[in-house]
Amino acid sequence: MRAPHLASLLLTGVLSSTRADAGAAGARDVGGAEDWFASVYTARGQEVRADARVFTLFALLNRAGYDTGPVERQHPVPTYRHVPARTRVRETLETAPPPVLDDARAFFAAHPEPIEVYLARVLGGSSAAGAARRLDGLERLLERAEREWPLADLRARTLTAYRTEQRAWLPLLDAPFQQATRLLGLPEGEPAPTLVVNLLEAEGSIRPVDTGRGWVVVVGPATRAPDVEPLVRELSRGVLGARLAGRLGPRWSGGASLLKDARARGASEGTVDDYAVALLSRALALTATNAPAGAYEVAGREGYFGLKQLARSFEGSRPVDAWALDGLARVISDPAQRK
Repeated sequence: MRAPHLASLLLTGVLSSTRADAGAAGARDVGGAEDWFASVYTARGQEVRADARVFTLFALLNRAGYDTGPVERQHPVPTYRHVPARTRVRETLETAPPPVLDDARAFFAAHPEPIEVYLARVLGGSSAAGAARRLDGLERLLERAEREWPLADLRARTLTAYRTEQRAWLPLLDAPFQQATRLLGLPEGEPAPTLVVNLLEAEGSIRPVDTGRGWVVVVGPATRAPDVEPLVRELSRGVLGARLAGRLGPRWSGGASLLKDARARGASEGTVDDYAVALLSRALALTATNAPAGAYEVAGREGYFGLKQLARSFEGSRPVDAWALDGLARVISDPAQRK
C-alpha cells in the first residue's frame, strides 16, 4: 500500500482492527502494512493494540527532541536509554526531509499542551473535549509526516517488537480491568478501556486518555515485565480525577493534615484534592490486583496511608462519590511512619 493512501486511511479511521484470538497469538507475526493495525485480545475480550496515529505523533515528537527515558549516563551530557524500536525510528528519521520537522516544531510551539492532550486529539478526533479541541491542524501535520517520511516502513520494521509487547500484557488484564471498571462505575454500554502499546515512549510510562468515546491507556515499553497494578492505578487516577476534580478536598476534613504528613514521607501531590485521588487510585489498584499485604505497607511508608481501611469502602455497588468520601473518612496516618 502506498504511504499517501495509507495515511489517509489511518487518519480517517477507515482501517479497523483485525481481531486476533489470544490463544493463536503466534499465527501472524510480520506481514503487510495492514497487519500493523491488528489488535490482540485477552480470553475475555480485552483489547490490546498499537495505533498508527500514536506512532506518527511520537515519531514527530522524538525527531523534535523528545528524549525522555531512563537516564543511562548523567555526565557530562545526559543520555537516555531507549528500546531498540525507538532507537531505530530516531536514527532513521535523523535524515528525513526537514520541512516536516520545521512544521512540527512550529505547531508544538504554537500549542504548548501536555502530551495527554495531543493523545486525546489523535485518539478521539472531533469527539475530544477541552484543550484537545484547539489542536486544529494536527491531523494535517500527521498526514504530511506520513506522506514525506518513511513511517509505514518503520512500522513494518518494528511490528515484531510491538506484537511481543502487546502479547506480554494479555495474561494480566482480565480480572483487574473488570474489577476496576466495576469499582469506577464506568457506564455499561460504553467501550471498555483499551490498552495501546507505544514503543516510542519512555519505559514504564502510563498515560490514561479520555477520548470522548471511552478511556484509552497508552503504555510505553515495560521496564522489565508488564506490571498491571500501576496500569490500573493510573487509569483510576485519570477517571477519578476527571470525575471528582475539585469536589473531594473541600469535603475531606482531615485532608490537609494528612497531606502534610504524606509529603514528609515523600508523596508528590501538592493539593488535598490530588492527594485524595492518589489515595483512592492506589487503594483501588491494590484491591483490583489482589495485592499482598506488603504492598499496602510499602505504600504507607511512601506517604499513602490507610489504604486497607480505604479499600473497605469499595464493598457493594455504591456510586463513586459515595464510596470515595466514605473511604477517605477512614484514612488516618500512622504516627510511627512520620519523620
